[in-house]
Amino acid sequence: MQGKVWSVAVVAIALASATAAAEGSWMQAKPMPQGANEVISAAVGGLLYVYGGERMETRHVYGGINLRGQPLGMFWSYDPKSDAWTQLKPNPLPVHHAAAAAIGEKFYVFGGFRLPDSGNFGWYPEDKAWVYDTETQIWSALPPMPTPRGAHAAAVVGNKIYLVGGAKIPSGKDLPDGLTPRGPIELLATVEMFDTENSSWTTLKPMGLPRNHHDVAYLDGKLYVIGGSVGSCFPSGWASNVSITEVYEIAADSWSTRAPMPTARSGLGVVPLNGKIYSIGGKGWADEVSGIFHTNEIFDPESNSWAEAAPMPTARRGFAKAVLDGTIYAVSGVSTSAMVFSVVAVNEGYRP
Repeated sequence: MQGKVWSVAVVAIALASATAAAEGSWMQAKPMPQGANEVISAAVGGLLYVYGGERMETRHVYGGINLRGQPLGMFWSYDPKSDAWTQLKPNPLPVHHAAAAAIGEKFYVFGGFRLPDSGNFGWYPEDKAWVYDTETQIWSALPPMPTPRGAHAAAVVGNKIYLVGGAKIPSGKDLPDGLTPRGPIELLATVEMFDTENSSWTTLKPMGLPRNHHDVAYLDGKLYVIGGSVGSCFPSGWASNVSITEVYEIAADSWSTRAPMPTARSGLGVVPLNGKIYSIGGKGWADEVSGIFHTNEIFDPESNSWAEAAPMPTARRGFAKAVLDGTIYAVSGVSTSAMVFSVVAVNEGYRP
């Protein structure tokens, strides 16, 4: 397989001291042809599907900060066997900061932010839901989410998809420009479940801490919601990162907390594998260059404890992630923080 070589040295060259006792190793695969910020993904039929992307346009508004997030609506699939990418047709309404999931041969996209109808700068939360049939290569609209939102997270349990947290326009507010830094915002603890068998939505018990830019993983009847940000859904000082781990027991419809993540982060990727949860990358404000993390920390639900794993070679946030054949893939994203974006197209895989 060309372009795909496993090597602990990939990490060790840049992060030798950090990886000396860390678990696992990383490899470099073929980069995504079109890198972007805020891409999402899910695995379907042995392929990795990557959707979304946000292009930040350079214009100074709202106190000199560039806000305009242009949804790219890009859509690609990656075949790890051939180490090859294929461009696909995007959905009818491109968004960024959406949530993705996959069941069977179908790829789902929920919510996200679009440009406001006013044409001004801002993030306008959407309630739309879409499904892409990978066999027919056709997008179809689904019943909309009860709550329009972006910067939320999704997890699959059987034939059901759970949507957790995010940010939206505050109830009762008329904001034609959508969400803007320093403007009104409502962060969500909301949990809504979409049943793919009957195309219906159910609202469940909310988590304890409203937040956004977190991630969620499913293991053994429980949803683990990890990290995220509070205060805002915008970076550059308006938002604060958290390390909290909240657990939703599906059968009991109840929430509890577990040991917090050692490194408070948002914009991270959380992935379940082999009975543990891997929390990779993201943004924060300690130690790492530009506030972007290489960090890969493992949560063990049985011992309620965290441990370090081999750090991701390319520090980044807003990347796509999924598991294929026992490998965690981390694709694209941005490698600098605040409002200065350095898009990377890297495709890196981790094996415990």
